[in-house]
Amino acid sequence: MLVHPNPLVQYLQKPASEFTKEDLIRYIEERQIEMVNFRYTAEDGKLKTINFMITSVEELDMILTSGERVDGSSIFSFLPTNNSDLYLVPRYKTAFINPFSEIPSIDILCSFYGPDGEPLESSPVYILRKARNQFNKSTGMTIKLMAELEYYVISDIDERTVIAENGYQSAEPYSAHETLRVEALKLIAKCGGKVRFGHAETGNFIYNRKLYEQHEIEFSVGDPEDAADQLAVAKWILRMLGLKYNVNVTFIPKIALNQPGSGLHIHFMVEHAGKNVLIDQENLTTTSLKMIGGILDLAPALCAFANPTPVSFLRLMSGQETPNQVCWGIQNRSTLIRVPLGWNRMESLSAHANQNAETVIDQTFRQTLEYRGADGSANPYLLVAALIMCALSGLMNTESVKKADQLKTDENLFSPELESDFSFLPTSCEQAAQQLEEQRKFFEADQVFPKPIIDHTIAKLRSFNDKELINNFKTYGENQEFVKLVESYLHFM
Repeated sequence: MLVHPNPLVQYLQKPASEFTKEDLIRYIEERQIEMVNFRYTAEDGKLKTINFMITSVEELDMILTSGERVDGSSIFSFLPTNNSDLYLVPRYKTAFINPFSEIPSIDILCSFYGPDGEPLESSPVYILRKARNQFNKSTGMTIKLMAELEYYVISDIDERTVIAENGYQSAEPYSAHETLRVEALKLIAKCGGKVRFGHAETGNFIYNRKLYEQHEIEFSVGDPEDAADQLAVAKWILRMLGLKYNVNVTFIPKIALNQPGSGLHIHFMVEHAGKNVLIDQENLTTTSLKMIGGILDLAPALCAFANPTPVSFLRLMSGQETPNQVCWGIQNRSTLIRVPLGWNRMESLSAHANQNAETVIDQTFRQTLEYRGADGSANPYLLVAALIMCALSGLMNTESVKKADQLKTDENLFSPELESDFSFLPTSCEQAAQQLEEQRKFFEADQVFPKPIIDHTIAKLRSFNDKELINNFKTYGENQEFVKLVESYLHFM
Protein backbone atom coordinates (compact mmCIF):
# COMPACT_ATOMS: atom_id res chain seq x y z
CA MET A 1 0.00 0.00 0.00
CA LEU A 2 1.34 3.41 -0.99
CA VAL A 3 1.97 5.86 1.83
CA HIS A 4 -0.16 9.00 1.60
CA PRO A 5 2.04 12.08 1.01
CA ASN A 6 0.25 14.21 3.63
CA PRO A 7 1.90 13.53 7.03
CA LEU A 8 -1.33 14.34 8.90
CA VAL A 9 -3.28 11.78 6.88
CA GLN A 10 -0.53 9.22 7.52
CA TYR A 11 -0.47 9.85 11.25
CA LEU A 12 -4.23 10.18 11.86
CA GLN A 13 -5.11 7.32 9.50
CA LYS A 14 -8.11 9.09 8.02
CA PRO A 15 -8.77 11.31 4.98
CA ALA A 16 -8.38 15.05 5.46
CA SER A 17 -12.12 15.55 4.91
CA GLU A 18 -12.69 13.73 8.24
CA PHE A 19 -10.21 15.73 10.35
CA THR A 20 -11.67 16.97 13.65
CA LYS A 21 -10.49 19.48 16.21
CA GLU A 22 -9.55 16.62 18.52
CA ASP A 23 -7.45 15.03 15.75
CA LEU A 24 -5.45 18.21 15.27
CA ILE A 25 -4.93 18.73 19.01
CA ARG A 26 -3.70 15.14 19.37
CA TYR A 27 -1.30 15.51 16.45
CA ILE A 28 0.02 18.84 17.74
CA GLU A 29 0.62 17.43 21.22
CA GLU A 30 2.14 14.13 20.16
CA ARG A 31 4.32 15.59 17.39
CA GLN A 32 5.39 18.58 19.48
CA ILE A 33 4.13 21.23 17.04
CA GLU A 34 4.96 24.68 18.40
CA MET A 35 2.93 27.00 16.20
CA VAL A 36 -0.43 27.16 14.41
CA ASN A 37 -0.83 29.52 11.46
CA PHE A 38 -4.25 30.65 10.29
CA ARG A 39 -4.13 31.23 6.52
CA TYR A 40 -6.67 32.93 4.29
CA THR A 41 -7.02 34.59 0.90
CA ALA A 42 -8.38 38.09 0.45
CA GLU A 43 -9.17 40.05 -2.72
CA ASP A 44 -5.84 39.35 -4.39
CA GLY A 45 -5.95 35.57 -3.93
CA LYS A 46 -2.65 35.51 -2.03
CA LEU A 47 -2.29 33.58 1.22
CA LYS A 48 -2.04 35.77 4.31
CA THR A 49 -1.36 34.57 7.84
CA ILE A 50 -1.76 34.97 11.59
CA ASN A 51 0.80 33.11 13.73
CA PHE A 52 -0.26 31.56 17.04
CA MET A 53 2.44 30.39 19.45
CA ILE A 54 1.03 27.39 21.32
CA THR A 55 1.35 28.01 25.05
CA SER A 56 -1.28 25.63 26.41
CA VAL A 57 -3.81 23.02 25.32
CA GLU A 58 -6.57 25.33 26.52
CA GLU A 59 -5.38 28.15 24.25
CA LEU A 60 -5.05 25.74 21.33
CA ASP A 61 -8.55 24.38 21.91
CA MET A 62 -9.93 27.91 22.05
CA ILE A 63 -8.50 29.13 18.74
CA LEU A 64 -9.44 25.92 16.93
CA THR A 65 -12.99 26.18 18.30
CA SER A 66 -13.79 29.85 17.88
CA GLY A 67 -11.08 31.25 15.63
CA GLU A 68 -9.86 34.83 16.03
CA ARG A 69 -11.01 38.41 15.40
CA VAL A 70 -9.56 40.29 12.43
CA ASP A 71 -9.95 43.73 10.84
CA GLY A 72 -12.10 43.02 7.81
CA SER A 73 -11.61 46.47 6.27
CA SER A 74 -7.88 45.80 5.98
CA ILE A 75 -8.61 42.50 4.22
CA PHE A 76 -11.50 43.53 1.97
CA SER A 77 -11.43 47.09 0.67
CA PHE A 78 -15.20 47.15 0.22
CA LEU A 79 -15.92 46.73 3.96
CA PRO A 80 -16.45 49.93 5.99
CA THR A 81 -13.93 50.72 8.72
CA ASN A 82 -16.66 51.61 11.22
CA ASN A 83 -18.16 48.09 11.16
CA SER A 84 -15.56 45.66 9.93
CA ASP A 85 -14.73 43.15 12.67
CA LEU A 86 -14.81 39.58 11.38
CA TYR A 87 -14.28 36.12 12.80
CA LEU A 88 -11.59 34.00 11.14
CA VAL A 89 -12.48 30.33 11.69
CA PRO A 90 -10.28 27.35 10.69
CA ARG A 91 -11.44 24.62 8.30
CA TYR A 92 -9.89 21.49 9.78
CA LYS A 93 -9.73 19.52 6.51
CA THR A 94 -7.22 22.02 5.09
CA ALA A 95 -4.58 21.56 7.81
CA PHE A 96 -1.03 20.83 6.66
CA ILE A 97 2.53 20.91 7.96
CA ASN A 98 4.27 24.11 6.90
CA PRO A 99 7.21 22.83 4.82
CA PHE A 100 9.21 26.06 5.08
CA SER A 101 8.93 27.05 8.74
CA GLU A 102 11.97 26.48 10.96
CA ILE A 103 9.55 26.18 13.89
CA PRO A 104 7.36 23.03 13.66
CA SER A 105 4.07 24.52 12.47
CA ILE A 106 0.63 23.55 11.24
CA ASP A 107 -1.13 25.84 8.77
CA ILE A 108 -4.93 25.84 8.40
CA LEU A 109 -7.02 27.66 5.80
CA CYS A 110 -9.87 29.67 7.27
CA SER A 111 -13.30 31.07 6.48
CA PHE A 112 -14.79 34.46 7.41
CA TYR A 113 -17.87 35.03 9.56
CA GLY A 114 -19.63 38.26 10.44
CA PRO A 115 -20.55 39.62 13.89
CA ASP A 116 -23.89 37.80 13.63
CA GLY A 117 -22.12 34.45 13.34
CA GLU A 118 -23.20 34.01 9.72
CA PRO A 119 -20.75 33.41 6.85
CA LEU A 120 -19.46 36.62 5.28
CA GLU A 121 -21.55 36.86 2.10
CA SER A 122 -18.78 38.63 0.19
CA SER A 123 -15.97 36.26 1.18
CA PRO A 124 -14.49 34.60 -1.95
CA VAL A 125 -14.53 31.19 -0.28
CA TYR A 126 -18.20 31.52 0.65
CA ILE A 127 -19.15 32.83 -2.80
CA LEU A 128 -17.62 29.70 -4.30
CA ARG A 129 -19.40 27.48 -1.80
CA LYS A 130 -22.72 29.13 -2.68
CA ALA A 131 -22.08 28.67 -6.41
CA ARG A 132 -21.23 24.99 -6.00
CA ASN A 133 -24.23 24.33 -3.76
CA GLN A 134 -26.60 26.19 -6.09
CA PHE A 135 -25.36 24.20 -9.08
CA ASN A 136 -25.85 20.90 -7.27
CA LYS A 137 -29.28 21.92 -5.95
CA SER A 138 -30.58 23.30 -9.25
CA THR A 139 -29.39 20.43 -11.45
CA GLY A 140 -29.33 17.41 -9.17
CA MET A 141 -25.79 16.89 -10.41
CA THR A 142 -22.33 17.43 -8.93
CA ILE A 143 -19.75 19.66 -10.59
CA LYS A 144 -16.03 18.96 -10.19
CA LEU A 145 -13.02 20.94 -11.32
CA MET A 146 -9.27 20.93 -11.72
CA ALA A 147 -6.69 23.41 -12.94
CA GLU A 148 -3.56 23.61 -15.05
CA LEU A 149 -1.33 26.28 -13.50
CA GLU A 150 1.33 27.84 -15.74
CA TYR A 151 4.18 29.99 -14.45
CA TYR A 152 7.59 31.35 -15.42
CA VAL A 153 10.87 30.94 -13.55
CA ILE A 154 13.27 33.83 -14.17
CA SER A 155 16.93 33.23 -13.36
CA ASP A 156 20.43 34.41 -14.15
CA ILE A 157 22.33 32.60 -16.87
CA ASP A 158 25.92 31.40 -16.83
CA GLU A 159 28.20 29.19 -18.92
CA ARG A 160 26.33 26.08 -17.72
CA THR A 161 22.90 27.27 -18.90
CA VAL A 162 21.48 25.09 -21.66
CA ILE A 163 18.36 26.23 -23.47
CA ALA A 164 16.09 23.88 -25.39
CA GLU A 165 14.98 24.78 -28.89
CA ASN A 166 11.45 23.75 -27.92
CA GLY A 167 10.69 24.03 -24.21
CA TYR A 168 7.59 21.81 -24.16
CA GLN A 169 8.19 18.96 -21.71
CA SER A 170 11.95 19.39 -21.99
CA ALA A 171 14.03 17.71 -19.27
CA GLU A 172 17.37 18.33 -17.61
CA PRO A 173 19.89 19.39 -18.80
CA TYR A 174 17.68 21.27 -21.27
CA SER A 175 15.35 22.40 -18.48
CA ALA A 176 17.09 24.54 -15.87
CA HIS A 177 14.34 24.38 -13.24
CA GLU A 178 13.01 20.84 -13.30
CA THR A 179 14.33 20.37 -9.76
CA LEU A 180 12.26 23.29 -8.48
CA ARG A 181 9.15 21.97 -10.23
CA VAL A 182 9.59 18.44 -8.88
CA GLU A 183 10.06 19.77 -5.35
CA ALA A 184 6.91 21.87 -5.80
CA LEU A 185 4.94 18.76 -6.79
CA LYS A 186 6.18 16.94 -3.70
CA LEU A 187 5.42 19.79 -1.30
CA ILE A 188 1.98 20.53 -2.76
CA ALA A 189 1.07 16.86 -2.27
CA LYS A 190 2.39 16.93 1.31
CA CYS A 191 0.22 20.00 1.96
CA GLY A 192 -2.91 18.19 0.78
CA GLY A 193 -2.95 19.15 -2.90
CA LYS A 194 -4.13 16.51 -5.37
CA VAL A 195 -1.44 17.06 -7.99
CA ARG A 196 -1.18 14.79 -11.04
CA PHE A 197 1.94 15.87 -12.87
CA GLY A 198 4.14 18.74 -13.93
CA HIS A 199 6.27 19.54 -16.96
CA ALA A 200 8.16 22.28 -18.76
CA GLU A 201 6.00 24.40 -21.06
CA THR A 202 6.72 26.04 -24.41
CA GLY A 203 7.94 29.40 -23.08
CA ASN A 204 11.73 29.27 -23.07
CA PHE A 205 13.90 32.26 -24.00
CA ILE A 206 16.79 34.49 -22.93
CA TYR A 207 16.42 38.23 -22.58
CA ASN A 208 18.82 40.73 -21.04
CA ARG A 209 21.04 37.99 -19.56
CA LYS A 210 18.06 36.31 -17.90
CA LEU A 211 16.54 32.91 -18.62
CA TYR A 212 12.75 32.85 -18.80
CA GLU A 213 11.53 29.27 -18.47
CA GLN A 214 7.86 28.30 -18.38
CA HIS A 215 6.42 25.34 -16.45
CA GLU A 216 3.02 23.85 -15.69
CA ILE A 217 1.49 21.88 -12.82
CA GLU A 218 -1.76 19.98 -13.31
CA PHE A 219 -4.12 18.93 -10.51
CA SER A 220 -6.68 16.14 -10.17
CA VAL A 221 -10.40 16.68 -10.59
CA GLY A 222 -12.24 17.26 -7.32
CA ASP A 223 -14.58 19.45 -5.31
CA PRO A 224 -14.50 23.10 -6.52
CA GLU A 225 -13.66 24.48 -3.07
CA ASP A 226 -10.80 22.02 -2.68
CA ALA A 227 -9.57 22.91 -6.19
CA ALA A 228 -9.41 26.62 -5.32
CA ASP A 229 -7.73 25.89 -1.96
CA GLN A 230 -5.08 23.83 -3.74
CA LEU A 231 -4.39 26.63 -6.22
CA ALA A 232 -3.91 29.18 -3.45
CA VAL A 233 -1.51 26.90 -1.55
CA ALA A 234 0.34 25.81 -4.71
CA LYS A 235 1.04 29.40 -5.76
CA TRP A 236 2.37 30.15 -2.28
CA ILE A 237 4.62 27.07 -2.37
CA LEU A 238 6.03 28.01 -5.78
CA ARG A 239 6.75 31.54 -4.56
CA MET A 240 8.49 30.20 -1.47
CA LEU A 241 10.60 27.86 -3.60
CA GLY A 242 11.54 30.87 -5.70
CA LEU A 243 13.03 32.41 -2.57
CA LYS A 244 14.81 29.16 -1.72
CA TYR A 245 16.38 28.82 -5.18
CA ASN A 246 17.06 32.55 -5.52
CA VAL A 247 14.93 32.90 -8.66
CA ASN A 248 11.74 34.75 -9.53
CA VAL A 249 8.55 32.72 -9.92
CA THR A 250 5.72 34.63 -11.54
CA PHE A 251 2.19 33.89 -12.73
CA ILE A 252 2.00 37.06 -14.83
CA PRO A 253 -0.26 36.43 -17.86
CA LYS A 254 2.10 38.01 -20.42
CA ILE A 255 5.80 38.40 -19.78
CA ALA A 256 6.95 39.37 -23.30
CA LEU A 257 5.20 40.04 -26.60
CA ASN A 258 5.47 37.17 -29.08
CA GLN A 259 6.43 34.77 -26.27
CA PRO A 260 3.94 32.31 -24.73
CA GLY A 261 1.77 33.77 -21.99
CA SER A 262 0.82 31.90 -18.83
CA GLY A 263 -2.74 30.71 -18.46
CA LEU A 264 -4.82 29.04 -15.78
CA HIS A 265 -6.81 26.44 -17.69
CA ILE A 266 -9.85 25.12 -15.82
CA HIS A 267 -11.19 21.64 -16.56
CA PHE A 268 -14.61 20.68 -15.30
CA MET A 269 -16.88 17.65 -15.32
CA VAL A 270 -20.37 16.90 -14.08
CA GLU A 271 -21.54 13.71 -12.41
CA HIS A 272 -24.96 12.25 -11.73
CA ALA A 273 -25.21 9.30 -9.36
CA GLY A 274 -21.43 9.04 -9.53
CA LYS A 275 -21.31 8.80 -13.34
CA ASN A 276 -19.67 11.37 -15.61
CA VAL A 277 -22.47 12.75 -17.80
CA LEU A 278 -20.36 14.79 -20.26
CA ILE A 279 -20.03 12.04 -22.81
CA ASP A 280 -22.10 9.09 -24.01
CA GLN A 281 -19.62 6.68 -25.56
CA GLU A 282 -18.04 8.94 -28.23
CA ASN A 283 -20.60 11.76 -28.32
CA LEU A 284 -20.96 14.82 -26.12
CA THR A 285 -24.21 14.86 -24.18
CA THR A 286 -26.81 17.61 -24.15
CA THR A 287 -25.50 18.50 -20.68
CA SER A 288 -22.07 19.22 -22.16
CA LEU A 289 -23.45 21.29 -25.01
CA LYS A 290 -25.66 23.33 -22.69
CA MET A 291 -22.76 24.18 -20.40
CA ILE A 292 -20.53 25.06 -23.35
CA GLY A 293 -23.25 27.32 -24.73
CA GLY A 294 -23.79 28.99 -21.36
CA ILE A 295 -20.11 29.67 -20.73
CA LEU A 296 -19.56 31.06 -24.22
CA ASP A 297 -22.64 33.25 -23.93
CA LEU A 298 -21.22 34.87 -20.77
CA ALA A 299 -17.52 34.59 -21.72
CA PRO A 300 -16.99 38.37 -22.18
CA ALA A 301 -18.39 39.05 -18.70
CA LEU A 302 -16.46 36.07 -17.25
CA CYS A 303 -13.26 37.95 -18.15
CA ALA A 304 -13.96 40.25 -15.19
CA PHE A 305 -13.00 37.34 -12.93
CA ALA A 306 -10.79 35.28 -15.25
CA ASN A 307 -8.61 38.16 -16.51
CA PRO A 308 -8.68 40.92 -13.87
CA THR A 309 -5.52 42.91 -14.73
CA PRO A 310 -4.37 44.97 -17.74
CA VAL A 311 -1.59 42.45 -18.41
CA SER A 312 -4.27 39.77 -18.81
CA PHE A 313 -5.42 41.38 -22.03
CA LEU A 314 -1.92 41.54 -23.48
CA ARG A 315 -2.03 37.74 -23.33
CA LEU A 316 -5.41 37.81 -25.11
CA MET A 317 -4.15 40.06 -27.94
CA SER A 318 -4.62 38.72 -31.45
CA GLY A 319 -1.47 37.09 -32.82
CA GLN A 320 -0.29 35.83 -29.41
CA GLU A 321 -1.55 32.25 -29.91
CA THR A 322 -3.92 32.45 -26.96
CA PRO A 323 -7.62 31.65 -27.43
CA ASN A 324 -9.47 34.98 -27.57
CA GLN A 325 -12.50 34.23 -29.75
CA VAL A 326 -15.85 33.07 -28.41
CA CYS A 327 -16.05 29.54 -29.79
CA TRP A 328 -15.24 25.92 -28.97
CA GLY A 329 -13.89 22.82 -30.64
CA ILE A 330 -12.95 19.19 -30.26
CA GLN A 331 -9.25 18.90 -29.31
CA ASN A 332 -8.78 22.43 -30.69
CA ARG A 333 -6.28 24.45 -28.63
CA SER A 334 -7.07 27.65 -30.52
CA THR A 335 -10.63 27.82 -29.15
CA LEU A 336 -11.81 29.27 -25.86
CA ILE A 337 -13.37 25.97 -24.76
CA ARG A 338 -11.71 22.73 -25.79
CA VAL A 339 -12.99 19.20 -25.49
CA PRO A 340 -9.73 17.37 -24.70
CA LEU A 341 -8.86 13.98 -26.10
CA GLY A 342 -10.96 11.61 -24.05
CA TRP A 343 -10.51 8.14 -22.62
CA ASN A 344 -13.51 6.58 -24.30
CA ARG A 345 -11.61 3.96 -26.30
CA MET A 346 -13.09 0.64 -25.27
CA GLU A 347 -10.02 -1.36 -26.31
CA SER A 348 -7.06 -1.32 -23.96
CA LEU A 349 -4.23 0.82 -25.30
CA SER A 350 -1.81 -0.58 -22.74
CA ALA A 351 -2.59 -4.11 -23.92
CA HIS A 352 -1.56 -3.11 -27.45
CA ALA A 353 1.54 -1.21 -26.29
CA ASN A 354 2.67 -4.10 -24.10
CA GLN A 355 1.41 -6.94 -26.31
CA ASN A 356 -0.60 -8.63 -23.63
CA ALA A 357 -4.26 -9.36 -23.02
CA GLU A 358 -5.10 -6.76 -20.41
CA THR A 359 -8.69 -6.38 -19.24
CA VAL A 360 -10.70 -3.73 -21.10
CA ILE A 361 -11.62 -0.79 -18.85
CA ASP A 362 -14.15 1.92 -19.70
CA GLN A 363 -12.56 5.24 -18.72
CA THR A 364 -15.19 7.68 -19.98
CA PHE A 365 -15.29 8.96 -16.38
CA ARG A 366 -12.09 10.93 -17.12
CA GLN A 367 -13.63 13.18 -19.79
CA THR A 368 -13.56 16.92 -19.04
CA LEU A 369 -14.33 20.22 -20.74
CA GLU A 370 -11.56 22.83 -20.63
CA TYR A 371 -11.90 26.61 -20.35
CA ARG A 372 -8.63 28.09 -21.67
CA GLY A 373 -9.16 31.82 -21.24
CA ALA A 374 -8.29 32.43 -17.57
CA ASP A 375 -4.88 33.34 -16.17
CA GLY A 376 -3.00 33.29 -12.87
CA SER A 377 -3.93 36.85 -11.92
CA ALA A 378 -7.43 35.61 -11.08
CA ASN A 379 -8.62 35.05 -7.53
CA PRO A 380 -9.16 31.26 -7.77
CA TYR A 381 -12.30 31.26 -5.62
CA LEU A 382 -14.08 34.00 -7.58
CA LEU A 383 -12.95 32.57 -10.92
CA VAL A 384 -14.26 29.09 -10.17
CA ALA A 385 -17.50 30.48 -8.72
CA ALA A 386 -18.08 32.62 -11.82
CA LEU A 387 -17.36 29.71 -14.15
CA ILE A 388 -19.86 27.52 -12.28
CA MET A 389 -22.53 30.22 -12.59
CA CYS A 390 -21.90 30.47 -16.33
CA ALA A 391 -22.25 26.69 -16.70
CA LEU A 392 -25.42 26.73 -14.61
CA SER A 393 -26.94 29.49 -16.75
CA GLY A 394 -26.37 27.30 -19.79
CA LEU A 395 -28.12 24.34 -18.21
CA MET A 396 -31.11 26.55 -17.36
CA ASN A 397 -31.38 28.05 -20.88
CA THR A 398 -33.27 26.19 -23.60
CA GLU A 399 -31.25 28.03 -26.30
CA SER A 400 -27.84 26.87 -25.04
CA VAL A 401 -27.50 23.86 -27.35
CA LYS A 402 -28.31 26.05 -30.34
CA LYS A 403 -25.70 28.55 -29.18
CA ALA A 404 -23.10 25.78 -28.86
CA ASP A 405 -23.91 24.48 -32.36
CA GLN A 406 -23.38 27.96 -33.81
CA LEU A 407 -20.03 28.49 -32.08
CA LYS A 408 -18.28 25.19 -32.87
CA THR A 409 -15.24 25.18 -35.15
CA ASP A 410 -12.53 22.82 -36.36
CA GLU A 411 -10.42 25.66 -37.79
CA ASN A 412 -7.03 26.72 -36.46
CA LEU A 413 -7.89 30.22 -35.27
CA PHE A 414 -4.21 31.02 -34.78
CA SER A 415 -3.69 30.87 -38.54
CA PRO A 416 -3.02 34.43 -39.80
CA GLU A 417 -4.73 33.65 -43.12
CA LEU A 418 -8.03 32.71 -41.48
CA GLU A 419 -10.82 35.29 -41.37
CA SER A 420 -13.06 34.28 -38.51
CA ASP A 421 -16.68 35.26 -37.96
CA PHE A 422 -16.56 34.65 -34.20
CA SER A 423 -16.68 37.54 -31.75
CA PHE A 424 -13.65 38.40 -29.63
CA LEU A 425 -13.20 38.65 -25.88
CA PRO A 426 -12.75 42.11 -24.34
CA THR A 427 -9.44 43.84 -25.00
CA SER A 428 -9.21 45.71 -21.69
CA CYS A 429 -10.34 45.73 -18.08
CA GLU A 430 -12.62 48.60 -19.09
CA GLN A 431 -14.43 46.43 -21.63
CA ALA A 432 -14.61 43.49 -19.21
CA ALA A 433 -16.20 45.79 -16.63
CA GLN A 434 -18.80 46.91 -19.18
CA GLN A 435 -19.65 43.31 -20.06
CA LEU A 436 -20.02 42.40 -16.38
CA GLU A 437 -22.27 45.42 -15.86
CA GLU A 438 -24.53 44.19 -18.66
CA GLN A 439 -24.59 40.54 -17.57
CA ARG A 440 -24.40 40.88 -13.79
CA LYS A 441 -27.81 39.29 -13.18
CA PHE A 442 -26.42 35.85 -14.13
CA PHE A 443 -23.72 36.07 -11.46
CA GLU A 444 -26.05 37.59 -8.87
CA ALA A 445 -28.63 34.83 -9.41
CA ASP A 446 -29.71 33.20 -6.14
CA GLN A 447 -27.54 35.81 -4.35
CA VAL A 448 -24.37 33.86 -5.12
CA PHE A 449 -22.37 36.99 -5.98
CA PRO A 450 -23.56 39.82 -3.70
CA LYS A 451 -24.32 43.07 -5.50
CA PRO A 452 -21.57 44.97 -3.62
CA ILE A 453 -18.98 42.47 -4.91
CA ILE A 454 -20.09 42.99 -8.50
CA ASP A 455 -20.02 46.76 -7.96
CA HIS A 456 -16.56 46.55 -6.43
CA THR A 457 -15.26 44.32 -9.25
CA ILE A 458 -16.53 46.73 -11.89
CA ALA A 459 -15.02 49.73 -10.12
CA LYS A 460 -11.69 47.97 -9.67
CA LEU A 461 -11.49 47.05 -13.34
CA ARG A 462 -12.31 50.57 -14.44
CA SER A 463 -9.71 52.03 -12.10
CA PHE A 464 -6.94 50.60 -14.33
CA ASN A 465 -7.95 53.03 -17.08
CA ASP A 466 -6.47 50.68 -19.69
CA LYS A 467 -8.81 51.24 -22.62
CA GLU A 468 -6.01 52.15 -25.07
CA LEU A 469 -3.30 49.91 -23.61
CA ILE A 470 -3.38 47.18 -26.26
CA ASN A 471 -3.54 49.65 -29.14
CA ASN A 472 -0.37 51.31 -27.86
CA PHE A 473 1.56 48.06 -27.87
CA LYS A 474 0.11 46.98 -31.21
CA THR A 475 1.55 50.20 -32.64
CA TYR A 476 4.88 50.41 -30.86
CA GLY A 477 5.58 46.81 -29.79
CA GLU A 478 7.73 46.19 -26.74
CA ASN A 479 9.17 49.41 -25.36
CA GLN A 480 10.15 50.88 -22.02
CA GLU A 481 6.50 51.38 -21.12
CA PHE A 482 5.82 47.68 -21.74
CA VAL A 483 8.80 46.65 -19.58
CA LYS A 484 7.63 48.90 -16.74
CA LEU A 485 4.11 47.47 -16.98
CA VAL A 486 5.38 43.88 -16.78
CA GLU A 487 7.67 44.69 -13.85
CA SER A 488 4.81 46.31 -11.94
CA TYR A 489 2.66 43.16 -12.27
CA LEU A 490 5.40 40.53 -11.93
CA HIS A 491 4.39 39.74 -8.34
CA PHE A 492 0.87 41.21 -8.41
CA MET A 493 -0.75 37.78 -8.24
